[in-house]
Amino acid sequence: MGSSTGDLLVAEDEYLENILRSTKAPIAIHAEDENTLNSRKHIADTGAHPVYHPKWRNVESALKATMRIVAIAEKLNRRIHILHITSAEEAAFLKTKKHVATFEIPPQHLTLAAPDCYLTLGTLAQMNPPIRSARHREALWQAIQENNADVIGTDHAPHTLNEKMGSYPNTPSGMTGVQTLVPIMLDHVSKGNLSLERLIELTAINPSRIYGAKTKGAIAIGKDADFTIVDLKAKREITNSWIKSKCGWTPYDGKTVQGWPIATILRGQIAMREDTVFTQVMGQKISFTR
Repeated sequence: MGSSTGDLLVAEDEYLENILRSTKAPIAIHAEDENTLNSRKHIADTGAHPVYHPKWRNVESALKATMRIVAIAEKLNRRIHILHITSAEEAAFLKTKKHVATFEIPPQHLTLAAPDCYLTLGTLAQMNPPIRSARHREALWQAIQENNADVIGTDHAPHTLNEKMGSYPNTPSGMTGVQTLVPIMLDHVSKGNLSLERLIELTAINPSRIYGAKTKGAIAIGKDADFTIVDLKAKREITNSWIKSKCGWTPYDGKTVQGWPIATILRGQIAMREDTVFTQVMGQKISFTR
């Protein structure tokens, strides 16, 4: 609903309603209000520093879009899934809308906070919707701890360092996140921010249920043998050199965490073991219920 990287944008209620009417497939929404973003773009242009990113793409732009799409979903009696919720206000609103909407929180917004992340990382911390202040981070943790949030999703966007080193606000939004999801969230488990069981629910059980992935989300007869073996006591340093993504960087470079993935099993085959990735084990098309 709000412009970001690329040109995939549906901003008007009429077209959003047509999309929700036209399919029974799960619908995932990036909720930022395009008119609000356009009216506030001068803040980013004038500030010319990523610390202005959450001022430009403010809470109101996200909350307005979230309320709009929920109203359409309620009108059509159609369930939706809202991606990357980043504010206290959205979390409080969606707490009352569980009958129609599930929602996701990114690990970046549970770990980093403005303005510090923009002052230390610069454009590497630029993503949409933005990383906000510690007040919002605390509210997102509350949503997880009170079982209101449904999914943790990385919003992985592997722009290269060369692309990210341009002049804000002309730099692309988004950061790498897939590879660091498990160690970052296991570190939060070690700190007592959530239980291991809750982490499994947010990253495996609930996504499979929401999207109707029949063979995923549990270790059980009839399911694919997908699981990750972790060492909850291992202390490791996340570094740029460890990142396998083509972008070759992470906002957590130099961060020491407790909890580390030791091996990943995909459909019964070893896809990763002791940081070695076996590229012959690739993803496949999966079946969904409707």
